Amino acid sequence: MDLHLTGRVAAVAASSAGLGYASALTLAQEGCQVAICGRRPEKLAEAAESIRRETGSEVLALALDISADDGPARFIQATVDHFGRLDIAVANAGGPPSGPFVAMTDDQWDVAVAANLMSTVRLFREALPHLRDSDQGRLIAITSISAKQPLQNLVLSNAARAGVHGLVKTLSHEIADTGITVNAVCPGITRTDRITELSEQAAAREGITLDEAYAQRAASVPMGRLGDPMEFGAAVTFLCSKQAAFISGIALPVDGGFLAGLP
Repeated sequence: MDLHLTGRVAAVAASSAGLGYASALTLAQEGCQVAICGRRPEKLAEAAESIRRETGSEVLALALDISADDGPARFIQATVDHFGRLDIAVANAGGPPSGPFVAMTDDQWDVAVAANLMSTVRLFREALPHLRDSDQGRLIAITSISAKQPLQNLVLSNAARAGVHGLVKTLSHEIADTGITVNAVCPGITRTDRITELSEQAAAREGITLDEAYAQRAASVPMGRLGDPMEFGAAVTFLCSKQAAFISGIALPVDGGFLAGLP
């Protein structure tokens, strides 16, 4: 299937590793030119070279913190300056610390909201004027299954990412007449650095090995395994396609059947 993405320009935030990297890679595999960003210059350079080598697509790599107040504006402006256009903007940021509500400080709440809600607000706001010039404008937010089904010990993520879903639904209505679609994609338990971090914390807390912590997480997924980041990237890429032009305002779980509630 031709997704009509050849020659499109996509800006994918927090994309030097994990789900952001997988999303940028799958978009590049379908012919997009991609801008990626991250806080670690060496890791970012490795990611950019890997995408170039595997796909032959042009990659712009920008070392910046997408959760900083000016991060989204710098990222979008540099992308447009370099490629001369923008068709796709994918909001993404690392997850906040785990822990119960009573342990979370105001500073931790501020950081979580800045990273997981306000970075999306700012990225969408900066991207929108440029997407109005595209005939296939797409806004995507990478969130978490926790925004649809709150997870134990993840109150910061549960709350901040649910706010992103409110933004996605509202904005999808406000700009529906432009043809620009706005969607969220919600990863379940996927083998990324974030899941390794949470599994390490669970192992220390429960006195079990890391492999046992992984096994516990896999056992909670009806399919019996952790997700592959590239499976997630494929879902993001389809929502950016021409064929997905009538899909807007949704929060798509990519979770192996983990979501217990009605979809």
